[in-house]
Amino acid sequence: MDVQLCDNLFNTLVCSTASYACEVWVDSKKIEAIKVVYRGFLKSLLEVRKKTSTSIVLAKFGKFPFEQFAWGQALLYYNCVSMVTKDRILGNAWEAQLTMLAVGKKCWAGSVKNWLLKNQPEEVVGFLPPVQPLLEMAP
Repeated sequence: MDVQLCDNLFNTLVCSTASYACEVWVDSKKIEAIKVVYRGFLKSLLEVRKKTSTSIVLAKFGKFPFEQFAWGQALLYYNCVSMVTKDRILGNAWEAQLTMLAVGKKCWAGSVKNWLLKNQPEEVVGFLPPVQPLLEMAP
């Protein structure tokens, strides 16, 4: 069986469906289930043991961990939503997120902000201009 063909089919048919709207639910427990399926599939394609290092398997396929893709999508969405004007529904939703964040309520924008502050290296954050000013403004 052609490993590359199977990988392309999996990415096209399974990953695209499994990652649908991941930018909204990226901080949930669903991502862990997808990671298990993703790792298991790649390891079965290579016919290696389950205990084989995931890093080695991902490197063999030239891939990054699924959560990096999902958080990348979340950051892109964060940037898009943050630039929408208040006269649109999505702009009002963004303002509501910022209000929830300001009063300490759990919200999606807060999850993204916390992830950025925890995981993004300083040099990468500089490449995200729409996000950076909002991080400084938000409490």
